[in-house]
Amino acid sequence: MYTEFARVTVDAVGGPENIRHVTHCATRLRFRLVDPAKVDRQRIEALPQAVGIMESQGQFQIIVGTDVPDAYRAVADIPGVPSDDSPDSAPAGGALAKRGKDVQNGTWFDRLLGTISAIFTPYIPVLASVGIIKGLLALCLQFDWLSDTSNTYAILSAAGNAMLYFFPILLAFTAARQFGANPYIGATIGAALMEPSLTAINVTGEHLDFLGIPFVGQSFANTVLPILIGMWAFAYLERGLKKVLPQITQLLLVPVISLVVMVPLMLLVFGPIGFAVANGVVAGYDWLVQYPVVLSTIFGAFFVFVIVIGAHWLITPILLSILADQGKEYALAAGGMGNYAILGVLLAVLLITRDKETRTVAGSAAFVNGIAGITEPGIYGVIVKSKKYFIAVIAGGFVGGLICGLFDVYVTAFAFSGVLGAPAFLSSPRAVPYFVAVFFSIAVSFLVTLWLDRKARRRGAESIEEPVTAAESDPVPAR
Repeated sequence: MYTEFARVTVDAVGGPENIRHVTHCATRLRFRLVDPAKVDRQRIEALPQAVGIMESQGQFQIIVGTDVPDAYRAVADIPGVPSDDSPDSAPAGGALAKRGKDVQNGTWFDRLLGTISAIFTPYIPVLASVGIIKGLLALCLQFDWLSDTSNTYAILSAAGNAMLYFFPILLAFTAARQFGANPYIGATIGAALMEPSLTAINVTGEHLDFLGIPFVGQSFANTVLPILIGMWAFAYLERGLKKVLPQITQLLLVPVISLVVMVPLMLLVFGPIGFAVANGVVAGYDWLVQYPVVLSTIFGAFFVFVIVIGAHWLITPILLSILADQGKEYALAAGGMGNYAILGVLLAVLLITRDKETRTVAGSAAFVNGIAGITEPGIYGVIVKSKKYFIAVIAGGFVGGLICGLFDVYVTAFAFSGVLGAPAFLSSPRAVPYFVAVFFSIAVSFLVTLWLDRKARRRGAESIEEPVTAAESDPVPAR
């Protein structure tokens, strides 16, 4: 199905030799290119499978939709294309690719976002899935369908809790890979921090010592920043070892020295640094939570646009850490209102548009949004065509966020918005006002879209279905 799409796409981005790395997220193909100037954007935009294209986080991204895994496999199967499945592919994030003097595109902030995105992208669907499991279990307890002392509950609870508890191991794997280090050594370093004997003394919070050097025991379960900082340092250590050790000894000595050095350093240096930064962020968050209406309306109205530019990769891991540490989180609840506001706009477009192609795109985008909370097809296939749609999205998200703030709405498990994620939100003690906020987010954005469309038609201005042009911002001349 995507064979021809892959052939044209790879050729349009400059061929395999211009691709440093390709990967994908929930809906986008993400290319890190040697020279972005070689891209033929018009050829890609002409492909029916390409919902849209954008450049973000130092990457060239093609929005495909929920079939993106099939598109990715077709691209990755083309000889010479370095992908996640290629043993010789260069890391997408940290160290320079091994292709020589590549063009380093994007600002440092773009590269930071690209690196963090590549680290967390593989885990977001799994994190959402375990959130659904935890939500279903909470509902089973509420309705007395299960006992929290039963073996069944223990087994299913392990399935829901394992991802978050052992996240440092998985995170260390992808972080080490993106920073250009051996991911298996990285995962072993993360596993050492979760080893039962070490965990038993860390969780005490007491003053401990290593070779007489004092440190405070802190649990690494559910942590993010200490692992990221540690894997960044490990990448430099590994490269240094490979420079000074004879090649014949590297196979054994690099892992041995890395483990012996890095595990204590995680406890003595990188862990405390990460915990200090994380505690500072949490302190700021706790201050903002004192003003729930402000927090929720900001996230409700604007967080969807943070997702569009990819900056959510800086925020979401922090919110997930707070959720794991405190058992509840406010911004994730309000932030999802923008997703539902997009759904309201799509439903309105289905009602008012006469263009068959627009109806098809809006219908499919509304379906994947309503079922699985995936917004990119709606954003790039419909929303970007008019600034009026953005006004409706902000309005719907603002009202939904305002309701969340007024009723102190929080979530107890992470999941995507939509029907599939509903169990995670139903398990929250604030489930009723949450779904009231969902209803008003959809309804307000739907009605605002209809109102703006009717207003535009009455004024004889351009149809709300037409793309934004330079003339759109000019006043209509008086007659």
